[in-house]
Amino acid sequence: MYMSDSTDLQLTEGGASGARVPLSDLRPEDFPKGMSVLAVSVFRLSRLLKAQVTRVVSQDKDINLVSWRILVGLRATSSATQRELVDFTKAEQAQLSRVLRQMEERGLIEAKPDPNDRRARVFTMTAKGKEKFQALLPFVADFADAVDTALDDVEKRQFFEMCEKIAHASRVAGKVRQ
Repeated sequence: MYMSDSTDLQLTEGGASGARVPLSDLRPEDFPKGMSVLAVSVFRLSRLLKAQVTRVVSQDKDINLVSWRILVGLRATSSATQRELVDFTKAEQAQLSRVLRQMEERGLIEAKPDPNDRRARVFTMTAKGKEKFQALLPFVADFADAVDTALDDVEKRQFFEMCEKIAHASRVAGKVRQ
């Protein structure tokens, strides 16, 4: 699986011709020894999916991918601390803080002190945030349906099994390096 990428790569080693080759045209044999073709393919797929979801949710000027993930998390749990939202969205702490502040300013969420921890705040979605979520949800659902129907049930099961194998191999390889 090779996603289109607008960047070119100058190949100079590993028997490559030295000619400029679009990254989207690279084949497994073009990667230098020691690079994981699976990891590169998964990273490319991840970037592509992320860009497409961003395009869908960015139809609304107040929403980006991180703010969409925050709304999804708050829709699922009704309230969450910043730490919980960092864990859920997988965003960097600084980025999440900035997006939370913007969302508060736009009236999409509100924050109150956490009764269990004076240093923390608990975030909830406002009526305006719920409206934005509901307005974008059909577009996100259409995108998700289009992606999910690319594979039949057997292929999905195989895909999940392969992902788990790759994740396991990654965890094992990560422990070896430590």
